[in-house]
Amino acid sequence: MTLIPRHPLVRWLAAAWLLAALIVLGLMLLRPELQADERRALSSLVPLYFLSLPLGHAGLMVCNKLKLELYLDSGFVAGIYTEGMVLWIFLTVLGYTQWFLLLPWISLKCRQLHAFLFTRGPAR
Repeated sequence: MTLIPRHPLVRWLAAAWLLAALIVLGLMLLRPELQADERRALSSLVPLYFLSLPLGHAGLMVCNKLKLELYLDSGFVAGIYTEGMVLWIFLTVLGYTQWFLLLPWISLKCRQLHAFLFTRGPAR
């Protein structure tokens, strides 16, 4: 398993996916609400949330839990910039991992299992 897909079409899809994630980051950073420390600036991360479902939702829940624990334990309140960057990193890493690392690995294991069970030979 490699970080960069081997098949040219999948490599192109991974590059397009990462480009979309970078565009979402740029849009978030260019919003005037970010400098005003308003929560509306995080709404530009919604497309990335949908691109990284279902693991992205788990990442969002982890970020919310982390934010709540930090606030309850120490009274620390992260700024919108920090929260946006953490959310973007979580969504990007989890989305890329699920679509271009985990899904191909599961697909390969399913093909190997199918070959083992039904053809009694090694998977191609």
